[in-house]
Amino acid sequence: MYYNHLSRKERYQIFVLLQAGKNKKEIAQLLNRHPSTISREIKRNSKPNQAYQAHDAVTLARKRRKNSGNGKPIASSVWRQVEKYLMLYYSPEQIAARLKKVSVQSIYNYLYQNKARYEQFKPYLRRKGKAYRHCKAPSIKEGDRRYKRSIKQRPSYVESRKTRGHWEGDTIISRKDKQALVTLVERKTGLVLIGRLNQRTASETRDMIIKLLTPFKKMVKSITFDNGTEFNYHHAIEHYLNTTV
Repeated sequence: MYYNHLSRKERYQIFVLLQAGKNKKEIAQLLNRHPSTISREIKRNSKPNQAYQAHDAVTLARKRRKNSGNGKPIASSVWRQVEKYLMLYYSPEQIAARLKKVSVQSIYNYLYQNKARYEQFKPYLRRKGKAYRHCKAPSIKEGDRRYKRSIKQRPSYVESRKTRGHWEGDTIISRKDKQALVTLVERKTGLVLIGRLNQRTASETRDMIIKLLTPFKKMVKSITFDNGTEFNYHHAIEHYLNTTV
């Protein structure tokens, strides 16, 4: 993934939080990222003279990854330095900033493309409490996730964003203050809806999504969620909003 392993989901979260008026520092705190990672993402993956858009950012990052292998080979002496810093518990981002000869993406590729190497350095990539480590979502057993549809089943016309009414839902949780938000983004218009969650249970998430989308019920043709267990009541959302999840 590009930079400090920002995912497609995180890019949509950045977009949503920017639309909600959050600044870069606040976004970094909510996503457990370093502020420089957020600033760099917005700068590098925004189109010229345009505000940051999640789908543009995903496309630009994908193109950059595709072209990342076209540069000069990195010397073995550089990789020895990378390994030395990894064993000193430096993050890949910190190493790239210090050496200037290797990118964050190249370091991750170096680790993940060799299983033995990854296992060797894996303990050094899991420093407890560091900002680049993702927090684990709480265990939620209510609801039923057995019949969730894969994102691969989403029709191509939804991916193209040519028609309105196709939404993406997500949750954002801050490790610092346990704040939880549910977000909904309409893919064509970029309309953003945000609701605050107290418990992040499947039932509370279901109720908040229905509350947010009811005023737009006629403009809800489909909703795509990730596999988080907070979305286990997807059938109830389908039934109430008369849509496809």
